[in-house]
Amino acid sequence: MNTKEYYQEIAKKLEFDTDPFINGKFVKGGGPAFDSINPANGKVIATLSSNTVEEVYEAEKAAREAFDDKRWRGLAPAERKEILFNLADLLMEHREELAVMETLDAGKPITDNYEDDVPEAADTFRFQAEAIDKLEDAVTAGDPDHLSLVVREPLGVVGAITPWNFPLGEAVIKAAPALAAGNSVVLKPSSLTPFTTLRLAKLASEAGMPDGVFNVVLGSGDTIGDAMGKHPEMEGLTFTGSTDVGKKLLIQAGETNAKRIFLEMGGKSPFIIMPDVKDLDHAAEEAIGAAYWNMGENCTANSRIMVHKDIKDKFTEVFLEKVAEMTTGDPLDPDNDMGALIEKSHMEKVLRYIETGKKEGAEILCGGGQILKETGGNFIEPTVFDGLTQDMTIARDEIFGPVTGLMTFESEEEAIKIANDTRYGLQATLFTDDLSTAHRMSRELRAGNVSVNCYSEGDLGTPFGGYKQSGFFGRENSVWALRQYMELKTIWIEL
Repeated sequence: MNTKEYYQEIAKKLEFDTDPFINGKFVKGGGPAFDSINPANGKVIATLSSNTVEEVYEAEKAAREAFDDKRWRGLAPAERKEILFNLADLLMEHREELAVMETLDAGKPITDNYEDDVPEAADTFRFQAEAIDKLEDAVTAGDPDHLSLVVREPLGVVGAITPWNFPLGEAVIKAAPALAAGNSVVLKPSSLTPFTTLRLAKLASEAGMPDGVFNVVLGSGDTIGDAMGKHPEMEGLTFTGSTDVGKKLLIQAGETNAKRIFLEMGGKSPFIIMPDVKDLDHAAEEAIGAAYWNMGENCTANSRIMVHKDIKDKFTEVFLEKVAEMTTGDPLDPDNDMGALIEKSHMEKVLRYIETGKKEGAEILCGGGQILKETGGNFIEPTVFDGLTQDMTIARDEIFGPVTGLMTFESEEEAIKIANDTRYGLQATLFTDDLSTAHRMSRELRAGNVSVNCYSEGDLGTPFGGYKQSGFFGRENSVWALRQYMELKTIWIEL
């Protein structure tokens, strides 16, 4: 990493795309203009144009024409792979620019964007591109008078709606497998964080992607997201965001053309520490990342730290020491661990949750308030509650901020019961030094992703998604993501 001053100089020179990208070019939208605000200082970064509902239909039409004339899906797998590899290379060539842009737009620490998010976006395109010509179709066993083939074909036009917490990463995690499978894509980023997605579209064109294959529309979820959910012809729609919005999109899909819909939604993930754990220092270090990565604005944030009663006091001491070492401030400064929350209204919502926790009887061990008010930014210090019980609001609701709480359990059975007592089921973390306990409890935890002796969401080769109200049907990453953007067809031939 370089210095804060270095990244500030890059920030001064950035040029921002401010219009939707449709059919291979930026086109001014006919909807209301909107500002993108820097969460770290409250200042306007740039003013953008948004689309109308009619323009969403125009974007879908452009994507449809690109699909129908086979300018993308008709390419040999190796040709599509080459273009996606070109795009991955361009992402890395523009690594610093994209990292700074995302830091300004989302308030995320520059270190996270530069070291993790941009390289992982490039790697995601490479992974999905490399898988294109590795999937095999099938010839099934049948009678000698017939030949039966099972083949995969792209869905068609796929809509994608992405959130503000990982703007580039979420755009890529959806676009890469959908494009690799041969689909055309219409993507709507969050209005709060549109810039890296617009730059991604521009780079895709530079990489050689044909016009109309990858389109970006802009606007509010109420208008543009709603139009995508209700669109009568899109064959697929993938969404990451709140559970309430995901349910609404599911209803809209059912009421229109029964489009394939893939939902990755909320979470309330547990972090369980069994009494046999010897290395509490490592457990505490991982708990820091689980709770405060991306300021807790993360659907897998482990905001319920469940510690066995025999080691509760010792773990709490170690954990609080590490929390005290964290630094919060200007996200362009690589020395800061946490940046700013996405917008003022969200910061105020998180602060209300903190007040609710105090009123319901939880004890604040550290943090609990807004800091750096003089900057105009949305900063909250890392907050730790003690004495959480499952009936408390902060133990049940997804807070989406730098807030976690300590709970106590006495047995393995109680730990499993508390961990699973939630409407969510996205991720769970388990610490134990016993291999049998690790296997047994991992199977009992009702979550799509379980990490043992670390906090993790897996890697590009493992599927990511949730149980219960954390997800519906789809998975991100791995070849499973590629397959879900394809239809299965049986071809039965009489010989």
